Amino acid sequence: MSPEANAQKSDTRGLLMLLWSIIMAGAQVSFEIPLVVKITEFYKITDADFGLLLGLTTFFMAAATAPWGYAADKYQRIKLILISQAIIAASLVLAGVCFELRLPYAVFFALKLLCGIGMAGIGPVATSAVIDTVPLVKRGAAFGWVGVAWVMGGAFGMLLPAACMSLHLSLGVTFFIGGIIGTAFTFALFFVKEPKRGAQDEALKDFVGADKAEYGHRIRLSDLKALLKKPANILLVFAMLFFQFPQQAITLWFITFLMRNHGLKEFIATQLMFLTFLGMPIGNAFGGAWTDRAFKKKRTGRTRVMIVMAIFAPLFLIAAMALPFNWLVFAPLMILTNFFIVASGPGLTTVSLEVNLPEHRGTISAILALFSNIARALAWYFPPLIAAAFAGRYDRAFMLTAVFSFPLVAVYILMTLRIEKDLDFVNNTLKDRTKEFNH
Repeated sequence: MSPEANAQKSDTRGLLMLLWSIIMAGAQVSFEIPLVVKITEFYKITDADFGLLLGLTTFFMAAATAPWGYAADKYQRIKLILISQAIIAASLVLAGVCFELRLPYAVFFALKLLCGIGMAGIGPVATSAVIDTVPLVKRGAAFGWVGVAWVMGGAFGMLLPAACMSLHLSLGVTFFIGGIIGTAFTFALFFVKEPKRGAQDEALKDFVGADKAEYGHRIRLSDLKALLKKPANILLVFAMLFFQFPQQAITLWFITFLMRNHGLKEFIATQLMFLTFLGMPIGNAFGGAWTDRAFKKKRTGRTRVMIVMAIFAPLFLIAAMALPFNWLVFAPLMILTNFFIVASGPGLTTVSLEVNLPEHRGTISAILALFSNIARALAWYFPPLIAAAFAGRYDRAFMLTAVFSFPLVAVYILMTLRIEKDLDFVNNTLKDRTKEFNH
């Protein structure tokens, strides 16, 4: 087998393991969602109290994201993911101990902070590595599968504890099971090969890769100021905030909405959530593929597709929440809502990496992950407060989140106006650097 074929096979294995790491991280992110009612009863706290805890934990996770992303631009990313997964697995096991021994709420809170350190690393590190495993014209589809992996992880993370609750297992045993699964995957990461940085960039593909030179540039602290001031990156930050908040609010409080407002049990509510959230993996897969197809025709194609997707999302969400609850009508509307609410995500991730140099992609991913976590933290905190103002009606809170799609469309339009300039800067810089490989 030729070196190029071996490299392609290795990249495929690497991509699959990166997707699995995202599934595991997504499972941890959603692990407590079906357990909100049980945990609040266990500690005798309100939904808002628990939302505040998870919101603060998410802010902590956001702060921890930056050093992970910076490290991804300097060191081997698979090793960093292994460390992150080990931290997540350990925190789950320790949380199980916390519940079994009935330790104070403060101990559980501290363990959530520990888990946040691990979860902070998966997103930016894995994102930085994924782009080095797929060619330019397939990146949208690859990040579509990244989105699918997050959704699959979220589904698994909710299904496992919901099933444990239906089997009347304790909270401690439920967390132990999650920790054992995480530990097994951590060991599997020892057998994954590091993707070569920059090997899939068009300007570098003839110089970096199998049996070829390494891309030697690494991030420097002095680069951070320029990265933060870059107009394209400023637009990406706003896009991430407006993109994440509505879907995070719905995801985090959807089961609670069904239980509080419609009297469903955890397991049934989780099944209805799985049904309606089928739109998310489909939206990620199709959204990513559509951005690739549009990009082949025109370099502004990705962002143009993103604009269309963002316009449709709030329309279906408002309709689903405004109409009288009938699951035969509600479920299709929410499937369409979830399809469109995530469909621009793969394009957003792809654009964020393509307009930045290879040695900056982990850091920009971390910056965007930071603001994604801020949006998630706000989504933990505000919906129960809004629902409380409407006599506990979470549907009203969800309808108000729909307005975030309108500024998102505006940001996507601004990105479209300057995307070609940003792509030219990266391509020209990398072409200039290819001269280094001839010396």
